[in-house]
Amino acid sequence: MKPLLLHYFVTNRCNARCAFCSIWRDAPKTDARPEHVLPNLLGAKKAGCRFVDFTGGEPLLHPHLPQFLTEAKRLRFLTSVTTNCLCFAERAPELSGLVDLLHFSLDADNKALHNRIRGCDSFEKVLAAIPLALAHRLVPDLLFTYTNENIDSFTGVYELGRRHRLMVILDPVFSLDGKDPASRETHAKALAWAKRPGVYLNKAHLALRFEGGNTPARSRCRAAAAAIAVLPDNRLALPCFHHAADFVDVKDSLQRALDDPKRAGAIGRQGTYPFCAGCHINCYFDPSYTAGLGRFCFLSLAAKTSYAFTKYGIYRRKIPSRFV
Repeated sequence: MKPLLLHYFVTNRCNARCAFCSIWRDAPKTDARPEHVLPNLLGAKKAGCRFVDFTGGEPLLHPHLPQFLTEAKRLRFLTSVTTNCLCFAERAPELSGLVDLLHFSLDADNKALHNRIRGCDSFEKVLAAIPLALAHRLVPDLLFTYTNENIDSFTGVYELGRRHRLMVILDPVFSLDGKDPASRETHAKALAWAKRPGVYLNKAHLALRFEGGNTPARSRCRAAAAAIAVLPDNRLALPCFHHAADFVDVKDSLQRALDDPKRAGAIGRQGTYPFCAGCHINCYFDPSYTAGLGRFCFLSLAAKTSYAFTKYGIYRRKIPSRFV
C-alpha cells in the first residue's frame, strides 16, 4: 500500500513537561533543517502521502514552521499541527491560512489539573489562543487526551467547544508497554460523551483496546507502510517513531530511503515485532485501519464522517481545498 500520512518530527524541543510524554527528555535537541524538509515533502507527495502532520516536541518552537507549511500547502497536502499554545500568540499571524487541522491541547476544564498534566502553565494560553486563532483564519479543534485522572474534567472543555463552535477530540492516552492505561470505566465515560454533537472519538481505537491491542499473529498494524516517520535529524524511524528498531538516513532523497531494504524489512515485520504485542498507539493505527475493509475500517470511517459533517456542515467552517 502507498503511505497515507507523513509524520514529520520537526523538533524534539518542547516547552512543556507532559506527564504522558517523554519527548521533552530527548537529547541532543535537534531542529529539522529546511534543506532537508522541503525536498522531503516533495518526496512524500510523490510517494502518495496526502496528509502531513508537523509534530515534535512543540512544533511552534521551530523557526521555519511557516515555510514548511507553505510548501506543504503548495503541494496540496492536508496539514496538521498540534500545539500546547505557549507560544501561539506570537506565531499565529504567520500561520494564518496554512493549517487545515489545528489542535489545541486542553486536558481539563480547570487550570490546576491541566497545568499539572502538561507540566507547564498553559491553561490560560489555550483559552486566549482560541479567539486569536479564529481571527487569523485558523479553526482549532480542542484535543483532550483522556486518562483515568481527567475524564471527569471534560464537561467544561465540551462546553467551551460548543460555545465557540469548535470540535472537541477525545483521544485515549496510550502506553508503550502494550497495557491500556485507561480503565473500562474511563472509556465508558468517553463513549457517553462521544454521543454529544461536536465530540470526535475514533471508536476503532477502543475496539482495538477491548480486544487487548494488536495481536502479532493477526496484526492490524500497517505503521511502516501507511505512515512515514521522519525525525529532526533527517532519518526514517522504522517501523514507527515510538518503537524505532531501525533507522534509514534520508540523505539527499526520501524516495531512495523509502526503497531501502531496511524499510522493506520493517513493512514485512510490521505488527509482529515483540514490542507490537498489545500495541494500541493511536497515531499509527489510525492510518492502518484503512488497509482493508472490516469492523475497524468502518468504525474509523464513521467517526471521521461524523467529524466532517459537524465541523463543515453544522458548524459551517470552511472546507480545506484539498478535501474538494
